[in-house]
Amino acid sequence: MSKEHDTAPHSRHSLVWVTFISIVAVALGSIMTSGLIARAVLSNAFAEYIGGTDGATVGVGRGMGRMMLGVAETAFLDATDKGIAISALVGVAFAAVAAILLARLLGRPVRRITSGAQALAAGDLDHRVAPEGPGEFQDLASAFNDMAASLQESEELRQRLVSDVAHELRNPLAALRAQAEGVAEGVLPLDDARLASIVEDVAHLSHLVDDLQELSVAEAGRLRYDQVRLDVCDLVRREIDRAAALVEGDVTLSASCPSEGLFVEADEMRIAQVLRNLLGNAVRHTVSGTIGANVVPVDGRVRVSVIDTGDGIPEADLPYVFERFYRSDAARAVGTGGSGLGLAISKRIIHDHGGSVFAQRNEAGGATVGFELPRSDL
Repeated sequence: MSKEHDTAPHSRHSLVWVTFISIVAVALGSIMTSGLIARAVLSNAFAEYIGGTDGATVGVGRGMGRMMLGVAETAFLDATDKGIAISALVGVAFAAVAAILLARLLGRPVRRITSGAQALAAGDLDHRVAPEGPGEFQDLASAFNDMAASLQESEELRQRLVSDVAHELRNPLAALRAQAEGVAEGVLPLDDARLASIVEDVAHLSHLVDDLQELSVAEAGRLRYDQVRLDVCDLVRREIDRAAALVEGDVTLSASCPSEGLFVEADEMRIAQVLRNLLGNAVRHTVSGTIGANVVPVDGRVRVSVIDTGDGIPEADLPYVFERFYRSDAARAVGTGGSGLGLAISKRIIHDHGGSVFAQRNEAGGATVGFELPRSDL
């Protein structure tokens, strides 16, 4: 243990004692200073009075000048000295009472916050402290409660992430194990179809791990961005053409953009990644119908909406669309593919660009999911 840790407990002082000593010292110093000044003024006054009546000069102190003060004057000064002493004692007593009351008033909220910090350290993340005392202590208690709430939320997110990762890994790992054991025991043939199935499961695991790594980097704020002046309309058209070449079934893709273009300061690769995630989700959940990407200016921002006529999103699930491992329909999750992390990564990318994301149901069916970014051409 370091020297600082060894000596720290010996240098601690109770708030009661610190407050008591401080107030008593101030009170005693004030009383004694006032008393000594009053004593000196009275002595000078008596000296001038006697000197004025006798025509002689008298010093301030008794027996120190060329003339002694009278009995009445001496008695008065003695009474003044006693009054100063009594005032000092009374002042110290009042200061002591005030110090104790003040220290208790200040000490109670401090002890509550200390107890709360110890409870948090012990793992009780539900613990909160009641704001009380002076305004500064109430602010401190509120800040403590905010910190506790943030810690609790982080812990809940961590636990949920571990649970979600375990859930996502369970299915492909179980499939791989079953196939490997089947091949090893001779129950399943090691043919091209079996190898393709194993490769598909491994690819899914690899994709999930890559997405988890990218999400952890994004949430830590360590994604790198190469900001350029970007025409969102041009990027949306390119991504629509790319998605149309990959789509299967009776699905029509289209883009709607102003002819003059809309510009933002953004990382082109990352915004393209967001568009691919949005379009990919729309394609996976649209068996037939249309998928459109609309780009419009809205109050100094560029709004990009991906609108599909697919399965739609239940109303209760809308607030969770951009959370990690979100599944609108768990039964269809395996069939539609995806790691469940694409929209969570997209949300972080858009927020890092100063934008926002949104999701809503369409009255005619399907869903609208998109984002907004600040314009750079205003």
